[in-house]
Amino acid sequence: MNRLILVDACNILHRLPAYRERLAEGVDVLAMQLMTELRPLHDLEHWELHIVVDGSGQSLDQQFQDDSKTLSILFSPADLSADSIIEKWLLRLGPNWSVCVASEDRAVCHAALANNADILSADALMQWVQRTLTRLRNQLPSQADSSHKPFGNLLEGL
Repeated sequence: MNRLILVDACNILHRLPAYRERLAEGVDVLAMQLMTELRPLHDLEHWELHIVVDGSGQSLDQQFQDDSKTLSILFSPADLSADSIIEKWLLRLGPNWSVCVASEDRAVCHAALANNADILSADALMQWVQRTLTRLRNQLPSQADSSHKPFGNLLEGL
């Protein structure tokens, strides 16, 4: 099954105090920082991840973060909201997709539910990232310990 996370960037940025306090820096700058913070869900959990932002250009602008085409920031055209992009995306996905939509916007949440997607609040999204990073930190020492060879000479047999 394919797994996809769609993030309603403006909505999530307004819900997270650390970002809300910095909105004057510009949504595009904060969306890039949010991508960095959410990237473990792509890299470690193996979910396709796309952050959708209200844009101001003439057309849809999708900025892929690597060659995989499974990680991007999408800027909607000026005449279409990020909400509309998310709703249209949900409509074109088939039954072989497991989808999470990160938004607290009622219209987006209704569209997600109508298309069998799970809804994540801003807090739930960030908690997921923290659980992923905690699990990684907890696994690293045990992997290092299991491959660690004793150092030095043992004198017990003398």
